[in-house]
Amino acid sequence: MRGPAEVIVASTPSRAARAAALAADLPPLVGEGATAMPMTLSDAAARCERPGVEAVVVMLDPADVPTGLSELMDAAEESRTAVLLMAGSSGDPRPDPRNGAVEPLDAAAEHVAATLRGLIGRRRDLERVGHELRIASRFAGGLRGEIARMQEELQLAAQVQREFLPREFPSVGDIAVDVFWRPASYVSGDIYDVARLDERHLGVFIADAVGHGVPAALLTMVICRGLPSKDVGGGTYRIVPPSEALARINADMIAHQGRTTRFATAAYAVVDVPTGHVRLACAGHPAPVLMRADGTLEMVEAEGGLLGVFEGEEYREVTFELRPGDRLLLHSDGFEQAFPGDPTGSRHARLPSKRYLDEFAAVRGAASASELVRQIGRRIDVQFGSVHQADDVTLLVVERAPAGGVP
Repeated sequence: MRGPAEVIVASTPSRAARAAALAADLPPLVGEGATAMPMTLSDAAARCERPGVEAVVVMLDPADVPTGLSELMDAAEESRTAVLLMAGSSGDPRPDPRNGAVEPLDAAAEHVAATLRGLIGRRRDLERVGHELRIASRFAGGLRGEIARMQEELQLAAQVQREFLPREFPSVGDIAVDVFWRPASYVSGDIYDVARLDERHLGVFIADAVGHGVPAALLTMVICRGLPSKDVGGGTYRIVPPSEALARINADMIAHQGRTTRFATAAYAVVDVPTGHVRLACAGHPAPVLMRADGTLEMVEAEGGLLGVFEGEEYREVTFELRPGDRLLLHSDGFEQAFPGDPTGSRHARLPSKRYLDEFAAVRGAASASELVRQIGRRIDVQFGSVHQADDVTLLVVERAPAGGVP
């Protein structure tokens, strides 16, 4: 017999007050003895791994980088915990209810509770079905062969994904590019691309699907293929600005959502090679790092919500100059767990941290982009837990050669 429902209300910092108020209102509306606790996305991921949690309410603000969201979604999926996403406002177009549990941020507590009751009831039905299936599987034969076939398919999927990624990077003027890319399992939810747009422009793209495995890998491959870098017609072309490119991807993802809500983060930069002028936009992605020639590090903050969540989202574009000897580092959020905040290996070691910035600073003396990538790889290899990597890790390094030098 299951006990009263326990609900987690997880939010970004900007929505912490709204999350606390909703958590206070929900228990009597969800059911007798129900409880609801507000907490951060990272804390919610750890709590979700413990028994008793029936549902998670995730409150997202489009202006925030949702640190810990990927870890929370993975934990919820593994524990089969129901998830209700709250984003946007009641004035926005409502999604088709078949597309998943999504409510506006300003939804009334009664409405949220009704949705949660439905999700919790469905989860319990699914658990009963799952129990029956587990009993039936004991009498099924050929499981070993089926597992071998699945492993073979995963290995093939990994090979296809690697062949899809650029093997060599285009050479344009004094710009050099290199990458560190390491999946957490067979395939990666991270993807990247570097393309020569014309004689003087270079496009640099990185995307990270929320989650891991084949679904995340397929989503990022579709996103990368759908990146609108140039509009061609009438005997001429136009390079699509990064902010517009991300907005078009976002609109396309929302238009083609099926029964499940899938979303991703991304960063896209267009580099004017002769001048070093860079235009960059981000969609819920960790801020890229600008490593100046003198060794100082600057965070490049660009506002924009997750891809596939906020309809009509606008992505703010930032511009800056990549001067001789400067490097631009675009990375996935796997770096927040690649370097544990507690290197001793305690249970908190896998919580996201900003220690990776110290690691970037430690390799700023690398002679080239390729050498910087090699040094970062060695530093990841010696970290606690690197054998069982918690998340996909990707780092794109865009380097402008020093004055009079060769990249």
